[in-house]
This record gives sequence, C-alpha cells and structure tokens, in this order.
Amino acid sequence: MRGLIRTVGFIGVGLLLGIGLGLYLGWVAWPTEFTNADPSLLAEPYRQDYALMIATAYERDRDLAAARWRVTTLDVADPQAWLLRFTVDTILAGQDEAAMRRLARLSGDLGLRSPAITPYLSTEDG
Repeated sequence: MRGLIRTVGFIGVGLLLGIGLGLYLGWVAWPTEFTNADPSLLAEPYRQDYALMIATAYERDRDLAAARWRVTTLDVADPQAWLLRFTVDTILAGQDEAAMRRLARLSGDLGLRSPAITPYLSTEDG
C-alpha cells in the first residue's frame, strides 16, 4: 500500500512539474510570436481593424496604389465590395466619426459609391 501511495505521489509531482515547465517554456521562455502574418489569415474582426489601419495609412500618405494593394490582401471574394460594405456598416452603426471619415475617403478615392458615404466625402475634417 505504501508503494502505491509513493508511486501515485511521484506521478502527481511529475505531472505538476511537467505542466509547470511546459507553461513556463510556452509563456515565458519561448512564447509564440507572430510576425509578418498574411492579412488573408485574419479573422473578420481583425480584418476590419486592418481595414481601419489601411484607411489611416492612406490618410497620412495618400498613396492610393498602396492602399488598393493592401485592400486586395484581405483575401475576400470582392475586396472593394467588402470595403464598401464595411464602410457603410461602420457609418450606419454610428461608430467613431474620424474612422467613418477615413473609411469613406478611402472608399471614395477607390471609386466606390454609396449614399451613406457621400456626407463623409467632404474635404473638410468637420
């Protein structure tokens, strides 16, 4: 009986040490780092965040060719239709005014049109 308790104790201690060591190695010593991830791998909420980043970058550098290329990296069936739908959804949801203007400006400059984005296409930053 004593041998069984001792064996179970060793197994328990070994499991705890193994779990602890695994957590330390995975979270502290060698955590997973994602760099240069392809935008096509993003889940929808992150894809929307990326679209906002594209619009922000476009607002700063006005490089339409780069913005157009970034939108195509989203790996959706029709990237421009997706961007227009996301822009309209953002406007209709009444989210951040600055974000709505940036998205509308990018969509408008890409030649995308919708009655919802027209008020946000003015050159003034309201």
